[in-house]
Amino acid sequence: MTVLLILPTLVITVYFSYTLKDTIKNEMKSHANYIIHTYTSQQEYDEKFNFSSLENVSNYKIEMFTDNTLNKRDNSIKSYTDNGIEYLELIQAYSPDSHTYLSIKRNIHKETQLIDNMYYMIFIIFFIGFALIVYYSTLLPKRFMKPLHTLTEKFTNMNESMLQPIKMNEIPEEFENFGSAFNLLITKIQTFINYRKELYVGTAHELKTPLAVMRLKNQITLMKYKKQDKIKETLQQNIDSIDTLNAMIHNILEYGRAEGAQFEKPKRTNLIQLMATKCEEYELLAQSQNRNFIYHFSIPHFKINLQELLFMQIFQNFIQNALRFTPEQGLVSLQTRTDKDFFIIEIIDEGPGIDTDKDFFAPFKRSLESTGAGLGLFLAKNAAQSMGVDIDLKNRENETGAIASIRFPLNRFLLKE
Repeated sequence: MTVLLILPTLVITVYFSYTLKDTIKNEMKSHANYIIHTYTSQQEYDEKFNFSSLENVSNYKIEMFTDNTLNKRDNSIKSYTDNGIEYLELIQAYSPDSHTYLSIKRNIHKETQLIDNMYYMIFIIFFIGFALIVYYSTLLPKRFMKPLHTLTEKFTNMNESMLQPIKMNEIPEEFENFGSAFNLLITKIQTFINYRKELYVGTAHELKTPLAVMRLKNQITLMKYKKQDKIKETLQQNIDSIDTLNAMIHNILEYGRAEGAQFEKPKRTNLIQLMATKCEEYELLAQSQNRNFIYHFSIPHFKINLQELLFMQIFQNFIQNALRFTPEQGLVSLQTRTDKDFFIIEIIDEGPGIDTDKDFFAPFKRSLESTGAGLGLFLAKNAAQSMGVDIDLKNRENETGAIASIRFPLNRFLLKE
């Protein structure tokens, strides 16, 4: 834009400079021709011509002189500088039969200064224009990119548990259509999640009723024919199958509750204090199961915005699994540590470890020793994804047992403080 402004101005200035000097030269030639044609002889020139009067009104310095060496046809106008002042000088033969010449000098200092000032102004305009270009080339992109950065930040920190519509008054008019479309998409996603949660919960409740009836009838029949071994075995197998189905339905209900927990708004929580309170309860639980439970926190405080229900779903699952698979008199320990990227919680047990060929975070995946439905770790994984934390399950390197870990990315959770 500045180039388009400066280029025509520069062309006009150059043209004006050339035209101004050309006009002065033409005027000098006109004055010379007037003098020569008006005063046709040296005598007439000496008697009648008064140069001083012409010099006063025309800013010219006019002289007559005789020189035998000059070419009578040379009527050029030459430029020279005297004491820092620029002059134009025209020398023209006064008459063809003599060596008398007319010299007209013109002080063009003001005109030169005017042209120089014009070039100086062009330089200032160019400098200011360039500065404005640099300024706006850095400012405007930031201004236009700011809404995009805001939207990007919203998208980065958004998951299905924290779907917040965009506030239309916080974005420029140019992004209103995009904001409206995005809010409509959020509404559709929320509707789908609510329907899915209701489907899980409703299906689980509907299945529990006939299963309860079947189990009750099997128990009555078992009491009636308890002396008949085959009937007893069959009925007991039916009851065990019903119990397994009930466990699965219980996990489906837990999944539905977990869906609801994902919509819990994060609140400011001291995670160390929360875990310490729960660890006191798990210590009592471990004692009741003839197991040992110890815990150690490397730092006294770690305050973050946390969805407590989702965190407890992960935390409780890991602790209960560790206690379940650790043999009697065995030890389950909890410890925390930090590195440059994560705050890490580790639950270490002395159980048989895990089969590394299996994905225990997939639904209905469980070890041979497990009596559950295999949905606990699956629910924990979903809760972790909703919270934005990483969870992992691996074997201990030098001892028997497994390590379950929860890792909080510091660059995400500490920025929310």
